[in-house]
Amino acid sequence: MMPKLWRYILILLTAAVLLVFLATFSLTDSRLHLVFCDVGQGDATLIYRGSTQVLVDGGPDRSVLSCLSNHMPFWDRKIELVVLTHADSDHYGGLVDVVRRYQIGSFVTSGVGKESVGFKTLAEEISMRDIKVLEVQEGDGLKLGSTVLGTVWPSQAWVARAERSEIAGDVLGVATTSESPNEFSIVLGLSYGEFDALLTGDIQPPVTDLVADKVGPSSSAIGETTPRRWEVLKVPHHGSKNGLTQELLDTVQPNLAVISVGEKNRYGHPHKSVLEMLEGFRVVRTDQDGEIEIVTDGRVWEIR
Repeated sequence: MMPKLWRYILILLTAAVLLVFLATFSLTDSRLHLVFCDVGQGDATLIYRGSTQVLVDGGPDRSVLSCLSNHMPFWDRKIELVVLTHADSDHYGGLVDVVRRYQIGSFVTSGVGKESVGFKTLAEEISMRDIKVLEVQEGDGLKLGSTVLGTVWPSQAWVARAERSEIAGDVLGVATTSESPNEFSIVLGLSYGEFDALLTGDIQPPVTDLVADKVGPSSSAIGETTPRRWEVLKVPHHGSKNGLTQELLDTVQPNLAVISVGEKNRYGHPHKSVLEMLEGFRVVRTDQDGEIEIVTDGRVWEIR
């Protein structure tokens, strides 16, 4: 007869195996997950389907790691694609820890860097690990299975405005600018089946209205056909008054507007004028709602 201690151990082991199996099943379903991580005053957006992940920005610090561990199986140490929209620390700060912790398939940038110690550190970490770096501009498409990420901005002509520099080496920053890095933010149109989301980084006028011209129903910003109405809009620049414009909002007409913003931040984001502009739209905010996860099968979608 099996001793009670061994039976107890066997029960615990069986329960542990069952929990691992259930966790694995829940983390590897076939739907697309769009997660706006709660990283405080900054941006970090995780896109994943099955075991394939894309991380757009990494927030200001290592808090993005909690978001990744909540959504990635513990044995999955690879992120297929990391996109840095632009060279502001509230977008790249956490990527230093991400690059150190995970294997990165490719690192995507606009090619416009910044003359700062933090940005140089990120570039050095990427160079040291020999990570493949891709520079994208308007019209470039990134495809992972059935998920398409179309680059809406910046244009080649706009990037040419930045000056050549060696401050960050030839890894990330082949050019820097005295202008606001926000104007060089990568804007991505995410398309999965009939589901579309516009990820706008920190764009600001006049770029915001230039982007509006590119994502209307008569354009082909994300490939074959740009939607007449986007399911999700990530509101530019954390809801700053110098971000979203009425023209972009009228063009996109989102079913859901997401504001990634830190609680009681010193910038006063989101600005009252932006919230007034968004009246009548469904709005969620990371400072009030925490992490925001959208799940879709390409036809219907829901917020978890």
